This record gives sequence, C-alpha cells and structure tokens, in this order.
Amino acid sequence: MKKWILGAALLAVALPMNAQELPQPSPTSSVDQRIGLTDFSITYSRPATRGRAIFGDLVPYNEVWRTGANACVKFNASTDFTFNGNAVSAGEYALFTIPGENQWTIILSTQTNLWGNTGYIQESDVLRTTVPATTGDFDESFTMGFKSLSTTGGDLVLEWANTEVSVKLGVDADGESGKNVERALSDAKRAYRNAANYYSGQGDHEKALATIEIALQLDPDYWYTNWVKAKILYAAGDTKAALKQGKKAMDMGAPDSYRAGYEKEMKGWK
Repeated sequence: MKKWILGAALLAVALPMNAQELPQPSPTSSVDQRIGLTDFSITYSRPATRGRAIFGDLVPYNEVWRTGANACVKFNASTDFTFNGNAVSAGEYALFTIPGENQWTIILSTQTNLWGNTGYIQESDVLRTTVPATTGDFDESFTMGFKSLSTTGGDLVLEWANTEVSVKLGVDADGESGKNVERALSDAKRAYRNAANYYSGQGDHEKALATIEIALQLDPDYWYTNWVKAKILYAAGDTKAALKQGKKAMDMGAPDSYRAGYEKEMKGWK
C-alpha cells in the first residue's frame, strides 16, 4: 500500500502542469463590438447563480465589486468615446461596480491588472457614474454585452439573476469618418506626388506633368507639391515656367531650412 501511494505521488509530480487543467466554474468570456468606427471589447468571467441569492447577499450592496469573478473586467475602446455622457480617452480600463438595491455606481479605473478588486484604490478611478438598477429576465450566468446599437452609440448591459443595469456609450462616427477621409486624401496626395517625381526621373515629362496636376488638385496650397511641379517643369525644358512655379512654392511658406537650398537650386536654372 505504501509503495502504491508513493508511486501515485511520484506520478502526480511527473505530470505536466497543463494536464491538471479543469473546467472553470466561472469561465472567461470576451465580447467584441464595433459601434460606428470604434471597436469596443470586454474580457470578463461569468459566475453562475447555482441557486444562490446574488445581489444583497453573495454580492453585498454598497461595496466595490470585481464585477463577475476572477480577474477584474478589462474594457477597451479604440477611439475616444463617452461613457454615460462622460468623455473618456481611447484605451484599456478596468471596470468595477458598486451594486445598490435601486442604482449602481459604474467605475472605470486604470488598475487593469488586479485579481478581482484586491488592491483597488479609488485614486486610480478615471470616472464614476451612477445608473438605475432594473428587474429583467432571469440570467443564470453573469453576462456583459452590447445592445441598442446605432452608428453613434449603444448600451453596455450587465445582467445577472433578475438584475439588469446599462450604461450609454457614445462615439463620434462623423469625426472619425472625417479623420479617415483626411488620411486617405493625404495618402493620395503623397502617392500622386511621388508618382510624378518617378515619371519625371524616367524622362516621361508628359505623364509627370499630368500626374502632378492631379496632386495639385488634391493639395493646391502645399508648398512642396508646388515645388515638385517646378522641378518637373525644369526637367521638361520649360525653365521660365519652372522659375515662376518655384517662386510660387517659396512664397507659399517653404521652411527656412529648405528655402536657401531651393533658391540656390533655382539660380542654377537660369
């Protein structure tokens, strides 16, 4: 018997650690949701009721709760957003709550690496906001998700047992769209300007001039695009037009660090 016990103990020590992986009573869940042009994600654990009384009992009222089980909830947003009307910067936050009988306090914190709420300090809160607690359909497992979605916002919803709370999320889809358009235009301007330079270097002056004109339609007031046209005109043999275009580019605000060198270059065109 002693030999069997010793052998079993040695076998247990020899087993790799991952052989001991077992189903978790509060499994981890991740939810990803795009609202407008903002990507939100939540990573949290889902405890079950298992016949227990939850709020006001297992989860005390008026105390900071980890909101679920195991590690603290991680809440991510790819752009700036509003959280129940409060402006919040893009990034990763821990989400804690203070459940109450009729209302909950929802907390976003910078303490994203806590196990539950152990070590939580209020000084690390980014914001606190209060929302009503309502009665909903029974949920055996704690659930977080997104509802009532539109291009400008949605609801972050927390549900467990018969309790439901939700927080309004808002995003600036129009503003993000504008930024995307500006980035696309900037990329297009640069691409046409580079292509014009390439054609000019290959001696295809006609294509170079046609391409730089497209760049100028997208970017008429940028001094460097106008300077590139001046160089293309000179390479094409139109010195008079090149000098005129070069002066225009300098007058449009060429930085001093470039101006002296380019003005010296233009003197060599005469």
